[in-house]
Amino acid sequence: MPSECPGNIRDQDVRNAGGAPPPAATAGVRRVTIPAAIAAVLVTVVGVGLALPGKSAAVIVVAATATLVAAGGTAFIFIRGPSIGPDIAALLTVGFAGVALAGLLPNAPGFVMVYVAMAALGMRAPPIPAIMAGLAVLAAMNLAALLAGALSVSDLVSQDVGAAFVFAVGAFTRSARIAQDQARVAQARAEDLLTQLRASQAAQAEAAALTERARLAREIHDILAHALSGLVLALDTMELLGRQAETGAGTMERMMEQVSRGQRIARDGLTDTRRAIAALRGDELPGPALLDRLVRDATAATGVRATLSVTGPERPLPPEVGLALYRTAQEALTNTAKYAGQGADAELRLAYEQDAVELVIEDSRSADPPGTTAGLTFGGYGLTGMRERAELLGGSLTAGPTGPGFAVRLRLPAPATTALPDSPAHGLASGLAP
Repeated sequence: MPSECPGNIRDQDVRNAGGAPPPAATAGVRRVTIPAAIAAVLVTVVGVGLALPGKSAAVIVVAATATLVAAGGTAFIFIRGPSIGPDIAALLTVGFAGVALAGLLPNAPGFVMVYVAMAALGMRAPPIPAIMAGLAVLAAMNLAALLAGALSVSDLVSQDVGAAFVFAVGAFTRSARIAQDQARVAQARAEDLLTQLRASQAAQAEAAALTERARLAREIHDILAHALSGLVLALDTMELLGRQAETGAGTMERMMEQVSRGQRIARDGLTDTRRAIAALRGDELPGPALLDRLVRDATAATGVRATLSVTGPERPLPPEVGLALYRTAQEALTNTAKYAGQGADAELRLAYEQDAVELVIEDSRSADPPGTTAGLTFGGYGLTGMRERAELLGGSLTAGPTGPGFAVRLRLPAPATTALPDSPAHGLASGLAP
């Protein structure tokens, strides 16, 4: 019987073993069935040929015709691809030809073609059509035997049992073949799903790497840019003082103040860097509790008059929300020092609401701010990084000029029932990823 690559098996053939055309036989089955069918045809031809001498011309013609029909029907099965209708028709023809041979020549092996038809019906046709066709062939064989009167009841029963047995063997072979084909299809699908899973995992790993790079970029900007900007401001102030025509004791005192501020900024930047490294290990992250210290440090380091006010009942926040609040306030104060100059006012307002927390940083700037920072070089990633943090947490950040200055507004979802992590390690998995 013709074979077919398992990958080309139609799903409906595999799913519906009772109504759809069965999958083609494997090469192993063909290696068995083709020689067996050829041997059966040869046995029938030889047996009929030996039994024909002495018979009438009509018997010889009918027997020869039946033999040719049986051989042709058998060959048709192997030459043509699998198809239920033509297969059943061809096998019925083979079976009835065998019945005719058995009736005309009781002593010849015509019944062998009946067995071939029964076995092939079991192997190639779905169960219900195969059983109906097999019963038709079996009934015709019994009728022919009764009309010929050549078989006893026990021989007839034995012949029926043999026909049923070969039909059952064919049906079992078909079922085993279908099970193998189903297993191949399932294996192919499993391998395809595994390939898709690996591709998805690779994509997730790449996305995680890109997210980590973006997070590290924001951390570097938020920590190093804040500290280095403060140092640049202090150094610029010292340069302006040093360029004055007269440098007295007051000027030296102010320069020493800037040196002290620069030292303090450098120490704070180093502390923040160490804190960020500790956060990578899962230690506690900076949050709203450190905003008051941030305001004091910014005031001392930059000369900006910063204040902090808190409204609403304070409550613990998730580490990632607290970190976003702290970094946003840090960046906004740095921007105020850059663009508003010393003596500018900055007001931080932190509001705890029922399902959210909001931080507003608003400063006032003059038309010509003192302590110009025109010589400074800034990366310009501050607002972008803050906005990315907010959006990753499901919140929003808006920034823009106001009447007297500039305002940054950060709003993050923070339900009052938000569960806090049980250990600082949770900060590495969720809180540290801004």
